[in-house]
Amino acid sequence: MAPPTFPLASSPFHAFVARRTGMALSDLQCRRLDEKLTARPGGLSPQYLLHLQTPAGAADLAELIDAISVQKTELFRDESQLAALRAHVLEPMVARMRRPLRVWSAGCATGEEVATLLVLLAEVGADASSTVLGTDISETAITRARELCFSAEQLQRVPSGMRERWFLPAGGGRYTLVGHLKERASFECHNLMDLPYPTAAEGQGFDIIVCRNVLIYFASESFERVVASLAGRLAPEGMLVLSAAEPLLRTPPTLRTVRFEQAFFYARAQEAMAFTDASPPGAPRTPSSSGLPAVGTRQPLPRTPSSSGLPAVGASPALRTATSGRFPAITAPPRPEAPTEVRPGDAGAHTEADALFAKVLEWASSGGEASPQTAEALRHCLALDPDLSAARYLLGMLLEQRGAPAEAAVEYRRALRSLEEGRARNTPFFLNNARLQVACARAIERVERGPGPPPAR
Repeated sequence: MAPPTFPLASSPFHAFVARRTGMALSDLQCRRLDEKLTARPGGLSPQYLLHLQTPAGAADLAELIDAISVQKTELFRDESQLAALRAHVLEPMVARMRRPLRVWSAGCATGEEVATLLVLLAEVGADASSTVLGTDISETAITRARELCFSAEQLQRVPSGMRERWFLPAGGGRYTLVGHLKERASFECHNLMDLPYPTAAEGQGFDIIVCRNVLIYFASESFERVVASLAGRLAPEGMLVLSAAEPLLRTPPTLRTVRFEQAFFYARAQEAMAFTDASPPGAPRTPSSSGLPAVGTRQPLPRTPSSSGLPAVGASPALRTATSGRFPAITAPPRPEAPTEVRPGDAGAHTEADALFAKVLEWASSGGEASPQTAEALRHCLALDPDLSAARYLLGMLLEQRGAPAEAAVEYRRALRSLEEGRARNTPFFLNNARLQVACARAIERVERGPGPPPAR
């Protein structure tokens, strides 16, 4: 297959920065880049481009990257996913391993996720020598992250008990993480497009790698390359955590999909089955014909009690793993066997659409390759509920994977419109519509700007 080519209309500076960062640059990022370059004498000249590619130009390049880096993040963002991470990954690891855990926050921005992970480790009683490494491409962000000091506004999502236990007033309306937790954090500047990747203490792999809401900004080839590299840094029983807006279309052979009610995680392939008993003993199960709960059904789901202050995690059904692929072939008919008297927009139609979407997620976690039936099932969901934006987003990803960017853009735009106008319903798996809105907007820019440059080898 011939490597993708960068759009001819794009600036060579855009192409170079896109290669260095792995990002599919948005129009706003390109404008910011151009503003920085225009302000520098000779900043748009071929000689300056060559300068940026030399060691002498490293500082200048770092400033340009800072100008386009996305440094928006929050403490305890996507609480439901964090609750699943705590209940089904962290607590079982602490109980089973009985040693310090090694955690990496890849793309940590200004440190909010590092603080979140340190607090969660403390809450589950992890060994006091457990550590969290935070890395980011932006040197400015890393400098701020090292302080682990946040405003009262940034602490709004932190459950009150945790705020009192783990944060201290630092003056000026700011709060700092308690000292003994800060000591467990380390930071370094790292570009996910550069090798080698960081290693944990004594050259070991990481037990957990968290890279959330980072790869939605990446071009598809860079996305896949980074996932493969992150997988290579996992310990034998390690787990990779991406956001719900970053489902893997092609799971590398080194990973297996591990599905819980509120989240997909990705385990080292040979160790994935170690997490089949990750649910707390005696946790109630949600009965269904498939072994998975219907997503978005109106019946209340059994809950696993939580004393953490995080939202209670719905009972985890029998856990599924996948060896490869993201949207597998469907062997069962995507439509119900008996016709149903429902009309789009009705509550009954919503329930049917949610149940079918749950089935698509079940197929997604069971392995295999994409098939036309998968797209048909998603389209049937949308015929029942045109504003089921999570289904429309996945349909767009599937079309994009198949090399139909124009069709994908149509679906992404429809999903974005529903989200912007407040018509889109939440689903248990894609609870965070705000993040889904960002993912749709980025996807539109990605497919409409054309393929990015090939990643540096």
